[in-house]
Amino acid sequence: MKRIALALSAIIAAAPVWAETIKPQDAHAHIGETATIVGRASIQEMPSGEVYLDIAGRGDDAPVSAYVSRWNRDRFPLIAHLDGKMVKVTGVIGSFRYRPEIFLTDPAQIAVK
Repeated sequence: MKRIALALSAIIAAAPVWAETIKPQDAHAHIGETATIVGRASIQEMPSGEVYLDIAGRGDDAPVSAYVSRWNRDRFPLIAHLDGKMVKVTGVIGSFRYRPEIFLTDPAQIAVK
């Protein structure tokens, strides 16, 4: 029985792999859902250590952003190399300051397309 529970846990943990792929401009309609968003990345590293990965725009002009907190920054040592590249970002779409945002905690949530 424990093996079944462990197997189910592994499947649930891998759920973002099966996420629906959506366009960046459609992210606002998918808040609360797990999705994969594809677009060109624009990286903004803040003096506080936080990192914003804007997709298909920059700053407030980006339809969706991914966020790395300063506490998780060490997990993403190569994030600056994604600037200008086409990326796939997977995670639960939340809302921050009325804009769609994915909170990044695992480097597996980002892939170069």
